[in-house]
Amino acid sequence: MGSGLREIFNSWGRNWRASFAKSWLVVSIGNDCDLRPGCVIEGGKPAPHEDYRGIILGNGVVLYPGVVLTTDSYNTESGIEIGDGTWINRNTLIQGSGGVTVGREVLFGPGVIVWSSGHKYDKPDGPILGQGLTFAPVVIGDGSWIAARAIILPGVTIGKGAVVGAGSVVTRDVPDNVIVAGNPAKEIGRRGAK
Repeated sequence: MGSGLREIFNSWGRNWRASFAKSWLVVSIGNDCDLRPGCVIEGGKPAPHEDYRGIILGNGVVLYPGVVLTTDSYNTESGIEIGDGTWINRNTLIQGSGGVTVGREVLFGPGVIVWSSGHKYDKPDGPILGQGLTFAPVVIGDGSWIAARAIILPGVTIGKGAVVGAGSVVTRDVPDNVIVAGNPAKEIGRRGAK
């Protein structure tokens, strides 16, 4: 197949994915977004009387194959908002049940996990499954970089221009322009410091 036909079929696929998401989900997709084959946007529409943030992609957002954006319609804080020019690499999972806000021009390495909810486990005499959920929003600031296989836990705010090292587990807030790494992630430097 010539490259011209391949480009046409790829264009149809991107347009179809965007059209499906807008029609069947609570999704807003900005201009010039690149939703690669194999990315998944999931989260059902709530009942007409229910408030729900849904998923908002800014202009020029790129989602690579295997990216999953998922929300729940049963929590009004549930939702994902991704700023203009953000690139999300392969096999990244962003779970927006507690709300996730990603700034502009953020880079995600492959296999990143962003989680905004958890299970209650206070009662030792019963299964965790029936104890309910906790929700806490995650905020990732403009121009930051979340390297491969990092995990961002509920309630964390990552500052503008921050760097999260590969494989890190972020359990606490990260200030602007700070570099963190490890499990749990700790400050190892600052951008621009010599």
